[in-house]
Amino acid sequence: MARLVFAAVALLCVSCGLSEAEVSDPNDLQLSTAEGELRTNRDADRVVVYSNNVENMIFDWKDLVHHMGEHELRPDVFLVQQVTGRDGLDRLMGFMKTRLGVDYDGLVAQNQPTDRRFSGEVQPRPKVSTGVVWRSSRFELVSHDSWMPFGTGFSSGAQSCDGRSNHSGYETLRVKLFDRVAKKHVVVISLRHWTWEPCSTKNLVELVGGKEGVNAHVGIGPQADLAIVGGDFNDHPVDGSGQYKCWYRQMVRDISEAQCANESNFGFTDPMFESCNGERSCVRKVEGIDSLFARRADGTPVKTNHFEIISWEEAHRASVRSTGGDGRSNLQSRDGYVDQADRYSGHEARRAYFFYQ
Repeated sequence: MARLVFAAVALLCVSCGLSEAEVSDPNDLQLSTAEGELRTNRDADRVVVYSNNVENMIFDWKDLVHHMGEHELRPDVFLVQQVTGRDGLDRLMGFMKTRLGVDYDGLVAQNQPTDRRFSGEVQPRPKVSTGVVWRSSRFELVSHDSWMPFGTGFSSGAQSCDGRSNHSGYETLRVKLFDRVAKKHVVVISLRHWTWEPCSTKNLVELVGGKEGVNAHVGIGPQADLAIVGGDFNDHPVDGSGQYKCWYRQMVRDISEAQCANESNFGFTDPMFESCNGERSCVRKVEGIDSLFARRADGTPVKTNHFEIISWEEAHRASVRSTGGDGRSNLQSRDGYVDQADRYSGHEARRAYFFYQ
């Protein structure tokens, strides 16, 4: 891949979330406007979606963006979890712009998060929130909402689904966007459920139906042509005996929910399930605690393809091809720490194409 370095862009990107140290590193300036234009999704019916817990970007996070840069289409929407507030989101979008040649906008549940990361790999521990990024030339923000999911307790004590996770790193974020190209509305929900007690079924019932009274929110809400839900569920779709868990049965339209106490089918399409052709042995082999789903407002199945779980090694190789080496994502000038591992996150990102029709 040709590497094009533009000094003018470098200067501009100091104001788009990247530090001066980062923009002075030639290996990080991979902007090709022409390439970005060629690889922008032009199909009004198609939405290119990524989701990842970015772990406060304390790992080799740019590897994932370099992998995005090698893919045939740029992201339209990117659901992120454990981002360090507005500053962290701006930094992510800034590098996406320089590497992908596309402008992005976004929102976090809390610009200045109230709570810090639990894990202590770096000090001081970064603050955490949940976010959504979208391609600004295609989408405009209509509305947004956020709420705390159910789930309390730690591994050393009792866990419960009676109370809510009062921690900014677990706040569910809902954004409603207007797609200027398709002339349709899409709701995007980025979530992270409580690590020690995800309360999946209870949280998903509320996410779909909304909540009145205290902690009121609309959930997915009405009048959206497409709903996309994804993030760090902290819950596997399959249990220890190899059976689908009830929350997953209820989410996926093509799996019977009859074995569950709450016999509701929320009618979502899981691109992982589709890529496995519904074979449970395949799902068991590739599933994890991160998931991505979509649902149409009219109840008909969502068409999906190009599902991929982006491995750390694949992203690492993309970074080496793009930069000519394995440069650090986090420079000494940022909070006094460098990469905490040779992978872009503790979580592997999901990508899928979803279609309105």
